[in-house]
Amino acid sequence: MKIICLILILLSVCFCSKEKVYRTNFSEMDTIKADKYFASEVLPDSRKDIYGDWRVTGTSGGFTGMGYRKDFDYLVLKPNGIFVIIRNDSLIAFGKMVVSQDNNGLLCRFSPEKPAQIELLSDSEKYLNIVSMDSLNLYAPCCDRFNTHLIRVK
Repeated sequence: MKIICLILILLSVCFCSKEKVYRTNFSEMDTIKADKYFASEVLPDSRKDIYGDWRVTGTSGGFTGMGYRKDFDYLVLKPNGIFVIIRNDSLIAFGKMVVSQDNNGLLCRFSPEKPAQIELLSDSEKYLNIVSMDSLNLYAPCCDRFNTHLIRVK
């Protein structure tokens, strides 16, 4: 029993440290100035909990409802409407979040400056839905489109 506990602890330490390493390799991400796209904050104060580092856990939707094979690993949402997309430990896209509020929630259009061939940028309009402080869903505003599910890393 002690051996199993020790193995679980070692695995969790390795997993936790791996989650935080990805962010240290991207000097390009850190050079994006806070006022690059907007001079002031684009999100209402009540929705700033969306900012942070998010790991993709899966997708859903589409014609079958089963989603698609995830095509990026992390989405970093930064103040003043900046987003960064990371795949395989590489920064593959970044740009601005154009945000509006409607009857269904907070709608965001991801407008890339550095584009990438990923579903989120091909179908870039998504509702930002915080399920809990550690869970974010990007829902498509219409039928037969794809959704992305994420958990907070940082």
